[in-house]
Amino acid sequence: MELGFTLTPVGWCVAIVGALAFGVVAQLVGHASFSYEWVADSLAAFVGAIVASELVVAWQSFGPMYEGLALVPALIGGLVVGGIVAVVIRYAGGPSSVGHSRTAA
Repeated sequence: MELGFTLTPVGWCVAIVGALAFGVVAQLVGHASFSYEWVADSLAAFVGAIVASELVVAWQSFGPMYEGLALVPALIGGLVVGGIVAVVIRYAGGPSSVGHSRTAA
């Protein structure tokens, strides 16, 4: 196999929708550090999915392909990279500020 992107526009959309779903779920689970944490989580999940599906050539033959997207490597890559970023943001971000009302001092 040679290195190359075989994703169709539908494959890109599947990766984007999956990454956005991961980001929204990560935002809703636990206490988010900031309001737009889901953006960073989604971006990390998207990058992890694309790298695992398209750039690691040895993994392209593992699992089903849909519109050029290797589904199992993309799922694993997105969950691992997105999960690492979500955990780092939660623990390095300090105390949560989402959902707390401001009080006048």
